[in-house]
Amino acid sequence: MNLRILIKSLFFICYLGLISGIQPDLNGSFTVLAQNRIVSGNNLTNLSPQEKVSLKQGKVILKGQKGIYLGQVETSGNINAAWQVLTDYDNFERFMPNVASCKIISSKGDRILFEQVNVVDLWLFKQKFTVQIEAIKTKPNQIDFKIVKGDLKKLVGRWQIKKISPDQVLVSHTVEVEPGDKTERPLFYGVYESSLEETLKAIAQEITKRSQV
Repeated sequence: MNLRILIKSLFFICYLGLISGIQPDLNGSFTVLAQNRIVSGNNLTNLSPQEKVSLKQGKVILKGQKGIYLGQVETSGNINAAWQVLTDYDNFERFMPNVASCKIISSKGDRILFEQVNVVDLWLFKQKFTVQIEAIKTKPNQIDFKIVKGDLKKLVGRWQIKKISPDQVLVSHTVEVEPGDKTERPLFYGVYESSLEETLKAIAQEITKRSQV
C-alpha cells in the first residue's frame, strides 16, 4: 500500500461511529447558509491562463486550502446528462470512488435527504462508515448540500453545471469543510483534497459516458 492510500485510510477511520453531529435543517434556512459559505470561496474562481488550458484538456482544477475549495472539470457531454449524474443518488456506488451504497431517505419537492455508505480497504480488512446529506436541487444547474449527521463540524457546498457548448459542460464544486476536534487537520485536508480530485474525475467520465447513450 502506498503512502497516499495509507493516509486516506487513516482519514476515513475518523468517520467511524457516526451517531451524532449536525442536525437536519428543515426550516428553509439551508439555502441561505449554503450561499453564505460559498461567498468565502468566490475569490478562487479567477483562473490563470494555464489553468484555463488545463480545463480545456479535461484536467481537474482544484484551488483553495484549509477547508475552502473550488474544484472544476470540463468534459464532453450535455447539461442534462451532467444533471442526471449529480442527482443519481441511488447509483453513486457505480461510479463514485469509495462509495459502497447510496440511497434516498426522503424526497420532498426539490429537497433530498440521502444516506451514503463508504468502504475503505485497510490492508487485511475493510471498514465502512455512513453519512447523511441533505441536498436542495435547482434544476438544471445547481445543487446545494450539507451533512446532517456525522462527526464533521462543518460541510456545506454547491455543485454547479455550466453549458460551454452543445457538447461540452463545466462542472464546478465549491465547498467549505471542517473536521471534528479530534481529527488532525493537516491530515484531514490533505486527504480531502485528493479525494475531491478523484471524485471530479469520475463524475466527468460518467457525464461523457451517459451523453453518448
